[in-house]
Amino acid sequence: MDFFVYSRDAPDTESLRDDGILLEQHWSYMDEFADSMIARGPTLAPDRETATGSLHVLGLPSVEAAIEFVEREPNNRAGVYAEHRIWAFANLLGRTMWDSTGDADEPRFLVIGRSGRDHGEPVSAPVPLDALRVELRERLILYGGLAEPESGEMIGVAVALEAPGKDAVETLLRDGAAGLDAFRGVEVHDWECGGRR
Repeated sequence: MDFFVYSRDAPDTESLRDDGILLEQHWSYMDEFADSMIARGPTLAPDRETATGSLHVLGLPSVEAAIEFVEREPNNRAGVYAEHRIWAFANLLGRTMWDSTGDADEPRFLVIGRSGRDHGEPVSAPVPLDALRVELRERLILYGGLAEPESGEMIGVAVALEAPGKDAVETLLRDGAAGLDAFRGVEVHDWECGGRR
């Protein structure tokens, strides 16, 4: 089963993230999951230097294993993160971020759209891949549905893509018929692919 794990940084934890020993512990921990990793990397402040959170999309055997993945993660144990979201993920691209062939010089972004089911709104599923415009499909790094891990109830969509800037992301997603207007909450994060540097 694939899981989408997004961890939001706690305030004033930049010095923890910059600690070389903790960074190596984080990378070593992620090495244990290399074979099942679909995507990973930090979300960033507008300066594209300061981390605001971490994304990990990976295959794990159960919800309990996903919770354990989060609990054992060195940044989490050191207090870097304030909160975590864990959802089941349907990988509509059928590939990993390492299979992406886009322009490495363009900025990358992570978009999370969630249904407003708490307000009685209908739950929306992601638009099928072949229904997206070619220009959007060619920029995708990650694309898939988000669901509650226990019930399997569809609650949203996740998109990682490259684009010249946030305005271009919004245009691509709107004009690309991605259907994000069906989701009550849409977050657009600056993001970069993670891994050892």
